Amino acid sequence: MTRSSTSPRPTTSEAPPSAGIRLGLFRDPFHFVMDSAARHDGLVRLGAGPLETYIVSHPDYVRRILQTNAANYVKGSMMEPFRAALGNGLVTSEGDLWKRQRRLMQPAFHARQLQSMEEHISACLDRAVKRWAQSAGLDRPVNFLDECIELNVEIVLGVLFSTSMDAERVERLRKLTSEVFVGLASKVWTFFLPNWFPLPGAVRYRRAVAALDAEVYGLIEERRTGDVEHEDMLGLLLAAQDADSGERMSDQQLRDEIFTLFMAGYETTATGLTWAAYELADHPDVVETMVAELDRVATGERPTFAELPQLEYGRRVIDEVFRLHPPFPIWFRSTVEPDLLGPYRVPENAKIILNPHITHRDPRFWDAPETFDPDRFAPEKFDAQARHAYYPFGKGSRMCIGERLAVTITQMVLSAFVRSFEFTVLPGFEVIPRYVVTCQPKGGLPLVLRPR
Repeated sequence: MTRSSTSPRPTTSEAPPSAGIRLGLFRDPFHFVMDSAARHDGLVRLGAGPLETYIVSHPDYVRRILQTNAANYVKGSMMEPFRAALGNGLVTSEGDLWKRQRRLMQPAFHARQLQSMEEHISACLDRAVKRWAQSAGLDRPVNFLDECIELNVEIVLGVLFSTSMDAERVERLRKLTSEVFVGLASKVWTFFLPNWFPLPGAVRYRRAVAALDAEVYGLIEERRTGDVEHEDMLGLLLAAQDADSGERMSDQQLRDEIFTLFMAGYETTATGLTWAAYELADHPDVVETMVAELDRVATGERPTFAELPQLEYGRRVIDEVFRLHPPFPIWFRSTVEPDLLGPYRVPENAKIILNPHITHRDPRFWDAPETFDPDRFAPEKFDAQARHAYYPFGKGSRMCIGERLAVTITQMVLSAFVRSFEFTVLPGFEVIPRYVVTCQPKGGLPLVLRPR
């Protein structure tokens, strides 16, 4: 396209220059970026010294970045903190490697493969509901974030490996992954710091990555040397073969993909379920509508995989939760060449921070955007404009491969939860979002449960 040197540059953030911006990013990056995006018209430049850094939330510009000119917007250097942990998995890889890996992994996410996981997910869910029922009987609050993390670690480990693991190993994997996530959250914003800058927790982070590495490589080795074939995710990835070259994934590539799937798989779903419980606790009328639909649709105690598509209202609830609380509220890209976003020019090697959290709350595209209203996703209301401004799992060719799995698990868990319990947030508890790659309630979410 033709780029004009006379095209205007985006507005620069009203925050103090350079040092003030760096201080804001370092102290509270999530809220600093949210505030900067909310106060401008969908595109704002951060005056962070020599770095050209832009926060993007207007859906027209998002579409340009993720779809119509996606080749010009690569993961780039801003993803280096993620590569330290995830290697070259689907989230961080580029170009031909990404295309090859996406092609090899796609069959593992087909509907028939997801349906084969139903028995495992249901068994994990049965154990969780029994555990929650015991707390309800004792009138003891449960930290729903912790509970959902525990449940989803069990689910995702089974989906990936299918083999039973002792409780000690499961807890070790959960703890290490949590440490890696915390380390990642602190490193995400280091793009504006010099390489020599000492970061707190850096040694602990490297040790956690190395320890989790050893665990994942150990699981791969156990499978390679075993004499039993498994149709779980690892089994499918081990068997995946490139149609052109006949090559299979190396241990390094398997490690990167498993590492990515495990970390992203359990964390995003657990966080989404926690925000769903938070919103539903404040909207009992929505819960009653969900339960009434479940009573009509589910032939058993909870819906089967085949019945999930009939839970239209329940799916609207999940869509509305992901609107207000997108799984990843911030994404990163870098420009290869200069480009125009609308009337504005951005230079080459610009750092781009995409902000679905703000896009999903922009009053130009959503009526009463701060209101929790699942009916906004009814077919007659979810029009082209709203669809254009909704991207919780991305857009274009790099849309999250695990979206269907995440939604399936969320539907199954949330259906069981609302059908089994009435619940409220512990009185006096203040819900404060905190950024840990995903966005979670600080301190979790204590819920008071009562059997329904």
